[in-house]
Amino acid sequence: MKFLISAAGTGGHVFPALEFAKECIKNNHEVIWIGAKNGIENRVVPKDIKLLTIPMKGFRGKNFFLKIISLCGLIISIFKSIYHIQKNNIEYIVCFGGYISLPVGLSAWICRKPLFLHEQNAIMGTSNKALMKFSKLIFLGFSINDQVTKKMMLVGNPINKLNKNSSMNPKQEPLRIYITGGSQGSKFINQNIPLALNALEIPLEVRHQSGNGKSSGVKELYSNHISVEVKEFYDLPQDSIVWSDFIISRAGALSLSEAISLKRGSVMIPLPSAIDNHQLLNAINIVDLGMGLVHEESESMELLSKKLKIIIETREYAQWSNKESNLDHFQAARRMLSSILKF
Repeated sequence: MKFLISAAGTGGHVFPALEFAKECIKNNHEVIWIGAKNGIENRVVPKDIKLLTIPMKGFRGKNFFLKIISLCGLIISIFKSIYHIQKNNIEYIVCFGGYISLPVGLSAWICRKPLFLHEQNAIMGTSNKALMKFSKLIFLGFSINDQVTKKMMLVGNPINKLNKNSSMNPKQEPLRIYITGGSQGSKFINQNIPLALNALEIPLEVRHQSGNGKSSGVKELYSNHISVEVKEFYDLPQDSIVWSDFIISRAGALSLSEAISLKRGSVMIPLPSAIDNHQLLNAINIVDLGMGLVHEESESMELLSKKLKIIIETREYAQWSNKESNLDHFQAARRMLSSILKF
């Protein structure tokens, strides 16, 4: 079978799509990918997958002039997507949300090809919401904070299976913390978390993912009693998750799915500007599992240090590691492929 996958922009869309693509290829299906010219997909999609691009750009949060440009890009992208679908004899189309999915999904409907959506977050994104009526199934990464329909199937977020069996119990001394602002990094986390940890005045080992181009000066913010490694990007973040006792992160769907699948709890600092506040809703899912707590940017750093002190002194992070999730994200790609092939 020939699959067309659309995913672009951030790792939260691209990496789950990549795991699904690997599952397809493992089962002898052909995969073609539609992305954007400057997205992360151009670096991470392997050479054995044909990568095509369309000129689509984001729409929400832009000024009037940029919205006009996006609308023109949408029209051109629909025609280009129709061309790619027909030229490559595509049989199934799977969209992983974000702005790139809208023209691809509409093209699937125009070409009368079966369309499937995957929503990583706890609320439907704009493109996925617009495409729901045209889709056969909507796969969910988390329990959704929205009306659930018969078309929806909770499968989890496809994540790398490399370290599924590498999970271990949290260590005793020194405490290890993995800090990440996601694939794009977080200025707030880079500037404030070192100071919040310094205030604890205890020995720590830290791995800090700063984001591409954002590592300058981060290491120097940490005090001498913290042994810290700062990298712009960890190619295998699961290794750092397993290495850690707990995580401090944004509340992106992929990071949280990896953390709970590897039995690590998180202190989550949702991105306040996230569209539809989806990161806060993602974080609430994790709190409901008993595997973390939320700290919002509007709260003080003193309060964050107090929360961290309680977590460490009571070993609450060890309790997080003993929780069981009823959703195995490692099996998400397999569940998706099996369900699609029934159509």
